[in-house]
Amino acid sequence: MRLPKLVTVALATAALAASSATADPGHGKPTGPDSQKCKPANVKLMGTLTSDPGASDTSFTMTVLKANHAGQAFKLAGSATVNVDAKTRIHRHAAGVHGNKATIGDLALGDYAKVKARVCKADLATNATPDLTAQKIDAHAPKTPKAAEPAKADENG
Repeated sequence: MRLPKLVTVALATAALAASSATADPGHGKPTGPDSQKCKPANVKLMGTLTSDPGASDTSFTMTVLKANHAGQAFKLAGSATVNVDAKTRIHRHAAGVHGNKATIGDLALGDYAKVKARVCKADLATNATPDLTAQKIDAHAPKTPKAAEPAKADENG
């Protein structure tokens, strides 16, 4: 009676050992040449344009005033050069016009811009500032100063 139980337990233990030996050693992580693929990081920068790009330009410079965690190196550097390609979506908001699609030539010096780009996380190591190709640009014309209103006459006197 004791021998069949012992044989059953031994076979079950051997089956478990064999199945764990053939399991994936990388625990689901890729190995080989594809294991070094780019892990993207979303970079968001906010600031003012310091160049006036023309219609045929493919980049512009900006002073970086705010940035998300991935863009902190650009904020520390103080400025960034942003490349633009055919896939970049550009919107420029001006007084009376909301959300119009624009081209790089429509951007102007002093515009407040929000830039969204993607780079590899490895490229951001050690506060490096890799080349940015924007996915989306939202620009706003600078606010015009309000004219001072004349003082109202006192109704009581």
